[in-house]
Amino acid sequence: MSSLREKRKDIGATTVKDATTPLTVSGGTLELQADLTAGTADRFGLDVRTGGKQRTRIGYDTATGEVYLDRTASGQVDFDPSFPGVHRAPLALKGGRLRLHVLVDDSSVEVYADNGHGGQVVLTDQIFPDPSSTGVDAFAEDGTATLSHLRAWRLNSIWKK
Repeated sequence: MSSLREKRKDIGATTVKDATTPLTVSGGTLELQADLTAGTADRFGLDVRTGGKQRTRIGYDTATGEVYLDRTASGQVDFDPSFPGVHRAPLALKGGRLRLHVLVDDSSVEVYADNGHGGQVVLTDQIFPDPSSTGVDAFAEDGTATLSHLRAWRLNSIWKK
């Protein structure tokens, strides 16, 4: 994986309150490593492949104690009524801290989430975003959350030219 990485981009601490905050990272194929802390937010996390009204949301729900991957606005979703949806997995946070390792490409998102204390879950979904939807945002709903650190790499194709 490291052989596919372009230059690393680091983003320092960012507090988000009841909003979505665009980050200075973009690309169709990305590797992201993020540390987030809940604060008072009901839900918080990252949006990937953002642009226009599209996004794929990677979040944590503090009420249910679940990591989720929401592809309801991920681009083309109307070809089958069962496609748009939210997929969830339980993960108890320790001290409100969530670590995400995310791989994004033209048609999929893989999420590796852990709580820093041995608990880990993996979620993977297929997506069909517009090629121009390449942004990355942090979000917090109904309160505050902190993106402590984000490390990002654009990834080159595995198919050598």
